[in-house]
Amino acid sequence: MKLTKFDVSEIANFPEEYKEMMKKEARLLTKRQIEILDGAEIKSHEGMVFGQMYSDWKRRKGYD
Repeated sequence: MKLTKFDVSEIANFPEEYKEMMKKEARLLTKRQIEILDGAEIKSHEGMVFGQMYSDWKRRKGYD
């Protein structure tokens, strides 16, 4: 599998892109996942939720 070169400027687009990716695939995000992607304050145990979504986004874009 060929990896795409990671452009750090794309990180700012992650929340909106991820929500769109999930919408196109008809995959449901929880209310809390959407709140986190919209910039809500993250509780200490929710960092893993954010990290999972970020990791999934990178994988889908071909970075991992």
